[in-house]
Amino acid sequence: MQEIPALARAVSTVLPATAAFTHLTGAALRGWALPDRVQTDVPIIVSNGAPTPHLNRRGVYVRRCHLEPLDVEVVDGIAVASAAQILRELAEDLALLDLVVAIDSAQHLGDLSTEALATLIRPHRRGSVRLMRALALADWRSESGWETLLRLVHVLSGLTAVEPQRVLTDAWGTPITRADLWLVGTNRLHEYDGAHHLLPHQQREDRRRDNELLRARYDRRGYTRPDITLHAARIVRDAEDAFGLPHDPRRVQGWLREYRRSSHSASGQRALLERLHRYRRPVPPRSTRTR
Repeated sequence: MQEIPALARAVSTVLPATAAFTHLTGAALRGWALPDRVQTDVPIIVSNGAPTPHLNRRGVYVRRCHLEPLDVEVVDGIAVASAAQILRELAEDLALLDLVVAIDSAQHLGDLSTEALATLIRPHRRGSVRLMRALALADWRSESGWETLLRLVHVLSGLTAVEPQRVLTDAWGTPITRADLWLVGTNRLHEYDGAHHLLPHQQREDRRRDNELLRARYDRRGYTRPDITLHAARIVRDAEDAFGLPHDPRRVQGWLREYRRSSHSASGQRALLERLHRYRRPVPPRSTRTR
C-alpha cells in the first residue's frame, strides 16, 4: 500500500477533471488504517460519472459513478472522493472488523465530521446494513487499527464497559498517562503492545510508565498481534476476571465469528481478495504485428 500515492499521482495525469480516487485507493491516500494483509496488486480505483472516454489501462479500474461536487476533495494535490463516499464504497467489500477500523481511523484523523456521519447511510445500497453496524461499533478515540481490534475483542464478546484512551491519575489527581483501554469500574488496563515497544528507548519509557502505574495501583496487561488474532479467548478471560464475571467459554464466539470474516484471518483475506477481483480489468497487450 506504500506505493499507492506514487501510482495515483502518475495515474492522475491522464484522468479527466471529473474523476477522483476512491475505495481502497482513496482511503490509502487519506492515510487511513486498512487491512494490512491486502495484496499490493489491488488495482488503483477511480470514480468518474462524466461521459468521457474510458481509461483502458492495466492496474486501473474506473467506476462509472456520479460524484457530487461535495463528494470530491483535494488531498496533497490529488482529487480524492470524500470520506463518506469512500466508506460507502468500502462497505460493499470490507468485512465488519476491517470497516470499523477504517471508520475509527477516518474519524481520528478528522476526515469524517459529525455532519458527514449523518449522511453516510444510503438505504438499499449494497453494504448499507454492514455500514450501520460498523458505525454503531466505531469509536474515534482509538489511535490505531490494532487498538480498535483490541477494543472489539471485548465489545463483541459482550464486555462493553470499556473506555479507549482513558486519562489516568494518581491518588492526588495528577495525570499519569493515557491507557489504550480501561475496563470501566476496575483498576485493569488492557493495551496493545506493537513492535515499537521493542525499541530500546521505548522499553525505557515503558518501564518508567509501568512503575508509575504500579504506584497508582493500576493493573496493566499488554497484548500483541498474535494475542488478538490467535488467543483472543485469553484476553476475554482476563477481562472476565477483572469484572468479577464467571468464565463463559462461549463469550468469545461473537468476536471469533467476525474475526474469521475479516482480512486478519486466512479465509477472510481470501474472501476479500475474491471480492476485490472484480476491480481487476486486464488489458490485452498492444499488437506487435508488422504494419
